[in-house]
Amino acid sequence: MPALPAALAVLALLASAPVTAQSGLPPADTGGGRHLVLSAGAPVQEHEVRISANTSLALLFDARVQLLRLEGREHFRRVTESEDSLLLMASRELTLGQRLRMPVRVLEGTASTRVDFILVVVPPAQAERQVEVYHARSPESDQELAREEREKARQCQAELARERAERKQPGGLTALIVAKKIGEEGVVTHRMKRLPQLTGEQLTAWRLISYRTTSQGPGDPGMQQPRLARVALELSLSNESARSWLTAGAELVSASGARWNATVWQEAPVEPNARMQRVVVEAELPETEARGILQLELWDEGRTRSVTFGGVSFQ
Repeated sequence: MPALPAALAVLALLASAPVTAQSGLPPADTGGGRHLVLSAGAPVQEHEVRISANTSLALLFDARVQLLRLEGREHFRRVTESEDSLLLMASRELTLGQRLRMPVRVLEGTASTRVDFILVVVPPAQAERQVEVYHARSPESDQELAREEREKARQCQAELARERAERKQPGGLTALIVAKKIGEEGVVTHRMKRLPQLTGEQLTAWRLISYRTTSQGPGDPGMQQPRLARVALELSLSNESARSWLTAGAELVSASGARWNATVWQEAPVEPNARMQRVVVEAELPETEARGILQLELWDEGRTRSVTFGGVSFQ
């Protein structure tokens, strides 16, 4: 029983003790990071951030940021700058209570705001790991952002309309008929066993099939127009050289030296002394030229290597 009054006295003493004043620093980091909203219209403002030795701090911005200066930078093990973030890690040389000034410039469009961060050295348990900094937007910046969003929406709508229009375009033989690339003769094919190589790389063209369709040339349908032939040549290419080969471009060449660019597709690179790969070239030229004997020139990327075959026929 005598101990009870003494215990009550201790409790009364604790209850009457004055409350210690709280620090003006931000509350301790609970793990999710702190959100800091910059004041609108203030060209220069100051905010405190808690740091500790060997503890990384990430400052994440919703706009572009430029580091202007870091007081005592030699005492930081890591200072990493990116377009919209800063990553800091102080060394053990800093002392508790030390305050370092770090001015930065936050950029949004043509406007900018200077923010002076005061880095306060605290024990590790009180240090902040992440601070997300949000730029207070002005009415002008909101209008500019709205214009950008409207322009993005307009571009997306235009792209969607273009894709829908492309999907409505016919394919296969219908596409050739609609484009008037095929006439009553249809597709004329011709088989060739091998093309003679005239110059260039040690490549061989085997198992060829040529395709030809004929159509009326562009212009007034009531007037006599030169007939055009759309031709394609399918071949198997073998490689007897020491380097891999991938066709990047092609041309058909007439006996008189006239040239016609051709689109080219190759199944896969042709490796030296390995299996053959399919190559298809396609071009459009006057029908009279297509019925003659042509040369086929192929080249690689950059046109550093080439090969020319003769005896191409689209009979």
